Amino acid sequence: MPKRFAIPLLAILIVLGLYSAYWVYARSEIVRYVEAWEAAQIEAGFSIDRNDLRVGGYPYRFSVSAENVVMRAPEIDGGWVLELNAFEANAMPYDFSHWIISLGDTVRFQQGGQGLALTTENARFSVSGADGVTQRIGSQITNLQIESLGSAPVSVTDVEALRLSAATGESGDMAIRLQLDGVQLAAEQIDPVLAGSFGDHITQLQADFVISQWPELARSSDLGTWARAGGVYSLREFHIGWGRLNMDAEGEMGLDEALRPTGRISLNILDPEAVVDAMIESGAISEENSGALRLVAQSAPRSDAGTAIPLSFRNGGVYFGPVRLGETGSIAR
Repeated sequence: MPKRFAIPLLAILIVLGLYSAYWVYARSEIVRYVEAWEAAQIEAGFSIDRNDLRVGGYPYRFSVSAENVVMRAPEIDGGWVLELNAFEANAMPYDFSHWIISLGDTVRFQQGGQGLALTTENARFSVSGADGVTQRIGSQITNLQIESLGSAPVSVTDVEALRLSAATGESGDMAIRLQLDGVQLAAEQIDPVLAGSFGDHITQLQADFVISQWPELARSSDLGTWARAGGVYSLREFHIGWGRLNMDAEGEMGLDEALRPTGRISLNILDPEAVVDAMIESGAISEENSGALRLVAQSAPRSDAGTAIPLSFRNGGVYFGPVRLGETGSIAR
């Protein structure tokens, strides 16, 4: 073989050999990490059953998969049981901070003899982070069906598509965007008045919001601690299409010194009279407020986008426009 061909070929073989050696080493580290994580869970009282763990994907990626995974929590942690018929996580060889996770078509979660069975055509999650801290999560689920295990009530039976993204910024805020399409409600589980007014099918629900002081909330899991740190919930965009209910919203909420909800949400409703009628008929609004509420719906500013009505929380009260609907107490310690 001429030297001009032999040298490049030798270089390619050396690179492939080095890459293969790296891949084998990284694979062993992945196996070691998974086994160490499982051992830590078992030491904490959890039990994990699964078929053999497989780590493959050479040469393009790393793929970690298992089937028939069952994880049981100890009674002190709730005694729940999680079952996955399949699990697979993929990462590129050059980036272990970003994993694409796929679940099988069936997920079961039970606790105390009650639970849910979720079946789906496709459930994919994207998880990325740095220094052991998750910074961004995304998910896409299609044709989700929800069934009750035991006698647990199920308010939603089908979702055509679910998309979720969540990410933390340098300021510590958590930005979350959620979209649900084709939500089928269980008619027997929702208020008959609401079902009669709006039906049992939500065409679309979108929410785009930001939670400030997220590290404090994630650390403490306590709304009171979060509020005292200056935590605020900002609803940047909201939309729901549910029969006659076509509503957009935006606003900002927090907790006052007594840890009661405080803030204002601006509602934009295409058919406010239908919403008010449903609130009155369902008993959510007292009869003494019904007249004032109907007046608010009829006299509020209107545009092509709908009728603008503020929903505000202040000093322990809840107001729909100027009408006081009721009271709220402390929701945290």
